[in-house]
Amino acid sequence: MRKVIILALGVASLSTPAMAQTADWTGFYAGVSAGYTGAKSDTSVATGGAWTSEAPSLQTDFRNGGSTQQSVDNANFGAQLGYNYQTGSVVLGVEGDFTALPGRNDVVRGPIAASAFPSLNYTFTNHVDPKSTFALKAKLGFASGNTMFYADGGAAWTRSTYGWEVLSNGNYKKTGTLTKTSTGWTVGGGVEHKFTPNISARLSYNYVDAGDESYDTTYVAGSSFTSPVYNETITQDLRLHLVRVGINFHF
Repeated sequence: MRKVIILALGVASLSTPAMAQTADWTGFYAGVSAGYTGAKSDTSVATGGAWTSEAPSLQTDFRNGGSTQQSVDNANFGAQLGYNYQTGSVVLGVEGDFTALPGRNDVVRGPIAASAFPSLNYTFTNHVDPKSTFALKAKLGFASGNTMFYADGGAAWTRSTYGWEVLSNGNYKKTGTLTKTSTGWTVGGGVEHKFTPNISARLSYNYVDAGDESYDTTYVAGSSFTSPVYNETITQDLRLHLVRVGINFHF
């Protein structure tokens, strides 16, 4: 323990002159990051076509049964590239970051009996798979010594796969899926500290709203009901909470 303390004091004495200087944040930087993602997705179902001839209570039960809330909690990893310009204690900047989003969630509910027809039941499957997000953000920061506090926000493009399925005990089988890059927005902020003129570490949080996406279902081969056509339109949204730790190299 004594040797560790002596070594720590020696390192501190060597690093003190560099740390005592005020960091200059102007210039380009690039880095890597990793952290935690909390993704949330809500699904709603709209019915049309031959559904309009069915009892209102059956339509309501079907829409409610096919709607759900989902979450995906997993790690993330990515990279960032940006430029800062410092004037006084104010730091202005732009940054682009790419984040990979591992993890998916499948929710199966049922059999759910229809209140109007107790002998009829449905089993629903909802699927959400966030894959990646890219953001282009503006930054406003405040520098104090070697530390910068900042807020950022801008546009975000999120790649995701959504899916929905239904199967009844009467062999009504339909499915729908959509893979798309959605355009949304992001806002957040963080704190960054320079340990040397060229190396810094930061902790950041960003909220990403990918908006709503809609897609239609199609009959699955072997379904006993194909005519008249029953239509379902599925709408899903996606919201991301990203907490990341990053290391940047300044040029």
